[in-house]
Amino acid sequence: MITSPADSQPIATWFRYCLLFTAIFNLFGAISFAPPVYDWAVNPLGLANDTSPFSLWVIASWVLIFGVVYAWLAIKSQPEKLFIAVAAACKMAIAILFFIYWFAGDLPLSSLFAGSGDFIFAVLFIFWLFQTRQSTPKV
Repeated sequence: MITSPADSQPIATWFRYCLLFTAIFNLFGAISFAPPVYDWAVNPLGLANDTSPFSLWVIASWVLIFGVVYAWLAIKSQPEKLFIAVAAACKMAIAILFFIYWFAGDLPLSSLFAGSGDFIFAVLFIFWLFQTRQSTPKV
């Protein structure tokens, strides 16, 4: 694989802050899905009380893993475009699902706010990807 000088340039400062805020957002998301939260009287996401703890731990762990990687990328300050593209797609999909299920009345208003956060971060990720794309040489 050929790397260009643009691939070795550090991430823009605004996007590093975006990644840090996304890491914090994901930390709260991971906590929201963690099964101990559902033992309390408050169910932040309005999920069914009979939701499998295994499913909740899988979701919480993946949200946390993504958050750790966002923080790592912000600290590392080197572009990982493939990861950001995958993360943007995941955040957009999650936002759409939150919106659909909230609109159907299956999730509370708090899920709409979570979905809005994911949507905003997805748009910022996509903006950064377009901002940093390079034109490929024609062969």
